[in-house]
Amino acid sequence: MKIDCSDVKRGTILNVEGKLMKVLDISHTHTGRWSATYTFKSKNIIDGGNLNLTYKSGTTLEQADVATQNAVFLYKAGDSYSFMLNDTSEMFDIEGNDIDEITPYLKENIDCFLMIYEENVIGVILPATIEYTVAQTVPGVKGDRSNAGKKPATLDNGLEVQVPLHVEEGATVKINTSTWETA
Repeated sequence: MKIDCSDVKRGTILNVEGKLMKVLDISHTHTGRWSATYTFKSKNIIDGGNLNLTYKSGTTLEQADVATQNAVFLYKAGDSYSFMLNDTSEMFDIEGNDIDEITPYLKENIDCFLMIYEENVIGVILPATIEYTVAQTVPGVKGDRSNAGKKPATLDNGLEVQVPLHVEEGATVKINTSTWETA
């Protein structure tokens, strides 16, 4: 599908010379009488390499036809993560190194989306927030404002995050999946 470079947004997946590139950041530059340019900081979905792509305003690009389908994460077996599509019950096993940026945050039976391109899973989209249980934390000291009212906590999956002072062990906290901070 064709798309004008001015319509590209963060998260758009482009097909650049046969490579799938996910746009991470966009920079727009306009100098004097010259035409504007768009620079996209992008990541190759297949091999993980980063690349800056620069185009003149008005350039038409090829947007990859990536489908997103509802799925659920089932379990981890060795270095493989198993997902099932909600609509068709089709199973997909994804290698851990293909989704290593999200593997620490996966929980069994969590709803997510699988990004599918030409019948291959190329990525996983997590929900906006995920709930975890606080496994260990230190007592909060009232008046301790050196950390903006936050204290360290270890979650049930081993993640270490900053939580508000009033949160105790056993409490449930929501984690924002775009910033990996408490919501």
